[in-house]
Amino acid sequence: MSAPLVEVTDLTKHFSVRGAGRTRDVVKAVDGVSLTIAEGEMFGLVGESGSGKTTLGQSILRMHEPSSGSVRFRGRDILPLRRREMTALRPAMQYVFQDPFSALNPRLTIVDAIGEPMRT
Repeated sequence: MSAPLVEVTDLTKHFSVRGAGRTRDVVKAVDGVSLTIAEGEMFGLVGESGSGKTTLGQSILRMHEPSSGSVRFRGRDILPLRRREMTALRPAMQYVFQDPFSALNPRLTIVDAIGEPMRT
């Protein structure tokens, strides 16, 4: 059995925000998420608005640096990689943005749009 395509372990992303006065509050956008995605597996993340779906995806791709945890892509720990190494790796990683107008081709039916990557 081969290594998972993506393996996320105990990933957290906390944001520090200015509270009332001079205090700092912490927003726990992602808190202890673990998941494994196998090569060729379809994976969908569903949740309420504000539940951290986008932040999780952006943290996995290091568009936001995770506060803690680990992310492995094809067996390689990607959190210690430098910017240049991540830039080289990103074409092998996919992210579908929530905005359907930028993520989906309006000229295709939803069946064709979802099926296109499988045909490719």
